[in-house]
Amino acid sequence: MKLMKKTTSTLFCALILMSSFLTINAQDDVQRVTIRSVGDILVHDTVFNDAWNGEAYDFTKQFEAVKPYMENADITTANLEVIAAGELTGPLTYPSFSSPPEIIDALKDAGVDIVTNATNHTLDHGAAGAHESIDQLQARDMMYVGSYESWDDYNDLRIIEKNGLKVGFLSYSYGANGNPIPSDEPYLLTLIDPELIRLETELLASQTDVAVVNVHVGEEYELYPNEYQREIVNIIRDAGANMYLGGHPHVLQPLDYFSPGQGAIYSHGNFLHGQAQLETKISGIFEYTFAKHPGSDDVVLEKMRMMPTYTYGYPEHVEHGVVPLADAGEYGIDSDSIFAELRERLTYYTNHVEIVEYLD
Repeated sequence: MKLMKKTTSTLFCALILMSSFLTINAQDDVQRVTIRSVGDILVHDTVFNDAWNGEAYDFTKQFEAVKPYMENADITTANLEVIAAGELTGPLTYPSFSSPPEIIDALKDAGVDIVTNATNHTLDHGAAGAHESIDQLQARDMMYVGSYESWDDYNDLRIIEKNGLKVGFLSYSYGANGNPIPSDEPYLLTLIDPELIRLETELLASQTDVAVVNVHVGEEYELYPNEYQREIVNIIRDAGANMYLGGHPHVLQPLDYFSPGQGAIYSHGNFLHGQAQLETKISGIFEYTFAKHPGSDDVVLEKMRMMPTYTYGYPEHVEHGVVPLADAGEYGIDSDSIFAELRERLTYYTNHVEIVEYLD
């Protein structure tokens, strides 16, 4: 009897150890990709004037305080709201932007892997400006999505593979501020077309593990999305997209979560810019992690986090830059009250998001 008891106990312990081993190994087999995204890069004259060092443009200092949080992800995206055609046009500001192309160098230095270049400012300087901007992106090996140099470029799916997962990107804009899209080069700006979005999202989703769709749409300076934005989100969700990234309102709008593997950021707001209103100066670095478990073909949206940021500059300061909101006290910002309001606004549709002072 004693021998039987000892054998049973040994067998029981062995089963526990084997179960723990299998559980640990199953966890090890989970594939994860963490993406971070920032909003509008709007290079006003006050921004590029600050970047001029007397010999060249250097925007890197303007991202210095947030670079650790931008680069600490598998993939980082940004919305390049302006063309980077300064070599062709010279630096120009609102209402027809053209940034020094060194802004691309700074974004890359800060960890950005892909930019959205389909916005209402894509054709501020016609086809020539759009082509010059694309040339500058290509020269700096920066991936872009939404405005293309040719049909071949348009049909080349933007896919980044990380940790064994394929992440794909699409991008669309509501328009071009009345600037005409060349009839012989419609690929220079991909416009919102619900049927086109559905078809292209379905294709992207079939070729990737995670499909991310950027849409430049919404009412400027509105703190909540309108019905049209929500309609677009539903279209891309139904087509199989995992994440909707929104831009254009210049202010932060709520996030949304759709179990188990889909989410939305209705508006990232501005990130680096020269606008004056406080609401436009509050933005953030958004983070979303997708996981694919063994035996499953689908990904799960495990978590969404957001670190609020503050953009200092015009009109209070000559220098421009982005800092964590938690560090904005030196600029006279009451970060505690802003944090409280942001937590209420950004979680309006879901509590499946954490607003943090700092991303790790």
